[in-house]
Amino acid sequence: MTEEAEVRWRVGTVPYLVARPLTYGLADHPQIDLVEAPPSELAVLLHAGKLDVALASSVLALGETPLKMWTQGPVIASDGPIHSVLLFLAPGIEHPKDVRRWYADPFSRTGRRLTSWLMKRAWQNDSAECLEVPEGVDAFDHAIATQVDAVQLIGDPAILAHQANPQWKAIDLGCAWKETAQKPFVFAGWMQRKGFQVGPLGSILEAAAEIGLGKRQVFAQQAAAGDDAQEAFLTQYLCEDLRYKLRPAEVIACLEEFRVS
Repeated sequence: MTEEAEVRWRVGTVPYLVARPLTYGLADHPQIDLVEAPPSELAVLLHAGKLDVALASSVLALGETPLKMWTQGPVIASDGPIHSVLLFLAPGIEHPKDVRRWYADPFSRTGRRLTSWLMKRAWQNDSAECLEVPEGVDAFDHAIATQVDAVQLIGDPAILAHQANPQWKAIDLGCAWKETAQKPFVFAGWMQRKGFQVGPLGSILEAAAEIGLGKRQVFAQQAAAGDDAQEAFLTQYLCEDLRYKLRPAEVIACLEEFRVS
């Protein structure tokens, strides 16, 4: 066995459908220990050095202790609607400029920062207050009870909430970013712990994405569980709405724009 074959990498990913095309087969790879956790937990593990890389929030590339993103590798991005990063406006609230208080997804730093960025830059709402959703409550019911005007969610929970709460107006944050910044938005990418270089792991991640991207229709069918309408929606979501490959210059341009909040 070669020295390279003995190397094991600690790799993190999110528990959402959006990530499956980029992580196909990694759980069974002999050199990878795969950890699945919400974005906020992946951030903690990366900063603590307990993961080498993770398919984690792009916001980790910003701030006082930024982590490096593998800009040459696959990403989770959109160039318009994404359908799984949403701001829900409570009944009676017609526009984000009218939001006084909103609940942020507790698992998504990027979703929170993007909503705040859009409040200021797109909707001229500097006074909207971001709140934490109390544990153990339904965010939508609690928002109505406490007069909170909006709820922000990401991933599969956002998709399901959109279908379950038609009375709440959904604002697609990918679409809002595109209209404002006129460039794609990178929601997540392969983030590296401090001092780590992707190196030979890159070829494994690239190979997983190459196979996984070819199976997007299969993933949509599996997630839909026999619901034809849902399968059509998820197929469009994975195959058309999401962008898994961007030029490094596009990734960097997004991060630089997002840095200004």
